[in-house]
Formats: sequence, structure tokens, C-alpha cells
Amino acid sequence: MRRFFLTIPFLLAVATGFAQEPIPVRLEPRHHNVFENPWVRVLDVRIPPGDTSLMHKHETPSVFIVLGNTKTGSQVLVEPARVQFSQESIWYESFASSPRIHRVWNSDTSIFHTIDLELPNKNPVEIEPPLHRKDMSVLFDEKFVRGYRLKVGQRAGLYIPKRKAPIVVIGLDQAGGMVTVNDKIFVQKGDWLFVPAGAALKFSNKSGERQSFAVFELK
Repeated sequence: MRRFFLTIPFLLAVATGFAQEPIPVRLEPRHHNVFENPWVRVLDVRIPPGDTSLMHKHETPSVFIVLGNTKTGSQVLVEPARVQFSQESIWYESFASSPRIHRVWNSDTSIFHTIDLELPNKNPVEIEPPLHRKDMSVLFDEKFVRGYRLKVGQRAGLYIPKRKAPIVVIGLDQAGGMVTVNDKIFVQKGDWLFVPAGAALKFSNKSGERQSFAVFELK
């Protein structure tokens, strides 16, 4: 009897997952919509240990940035074609063939933290060729977005002249308030900044550790 009663919450959760109508990901309560404009929607995703998201739908071209090694699971109802993952758990999905409909749970003891950048602009424009610098590597170059990984050395700065495209910068390391991008202070892993088109980028790292960033040019 004891074993039976312990499994009831799990069975109820599964039944609820199947019964619930999928909602757009931007409306899922654990996907916090922290910024939105015609170019990008920044969803800061945080699922506490033992928690499960609602069933939700990804159908807008998106970039995903996973900020940690939390153990998770998912129940998938619809899945697009095989994802081509890039390095460092940062990847792009167009959802051109089908949406993804799923719910995700955190089976670890630490919070599951991910940034989901939805790209609502349906009319991409041509931008400059990719940046080629020793401190940057191209992760992908897709119809709606180009992604880079950028590294700034300890107690160093880095300057990128004006670019035609608007840009989103995501911090990939704990910066502790010792790092700025333009005028914004970066503190936590996952801190972000939207930079309008035609603006330069200035990175300043006053910490004793190298700092990494994901940089996205929006087309």
C-alpha cells in the first residue's frame, strides 16, 4: 500500500501532461519573457529541482543556450528533424519541418537554467560577412541569425566596431560584477544585453579569469 500511494503524484503528473493543451513557449510560466522587440524575444528559463514545465510548443526559429550540466528529462509529443548541435550546448533550430511540443523536468539538485532566444522577424536582411578574429569562433550562420563564441582574457578589453545587425550578447561565465559589455555590468552566468543595429561593442574584463560570451547577429 505504501508503494502505491507514493506513485500517485507521479501518475497524476503524467496524466496531466497528456491532458493539458500545449501552450506557446513564451506563455509557459518557467520560461520568463524578460525582453521582446521585433528582432528577438529573450526567454530566461529556470526550472527548480524536482519541478516540471507545462506542455509547451516551440515553433519560432530559436537559439538555445544551456547554462550548466543539470540532469533533465522530457516528455515529447512532437519532435522536428534531428538537431545538429553545435559546441558548448549552443544551437539553432528553425522549426521549419515541425514544431517541438514537450514538457521538461529537472531531476537534479540544482536549478536548470537555459536561455531561449526566439527570432520573430520573418524578413531577414543581408548583413556583413562573419567576423574573423582570434578571440571569436563562428558557431553557426543561419537564415535568421549568426552565432559566435567570444573569449575575453583576464584583465583585458575587447572592441568590435559598429555592425549592421542588431546583436544579443549572453554571458557564459560567472562575472561577479567585474565585467561590462558597453555600459552593462555582467554578474551572473546568463546575463544578457541587446545592442541595436549600427552600434559598436566594448567588452571590459577586470576579473582574474577569462570570460566567455555567446554573441548573436540578428538578420
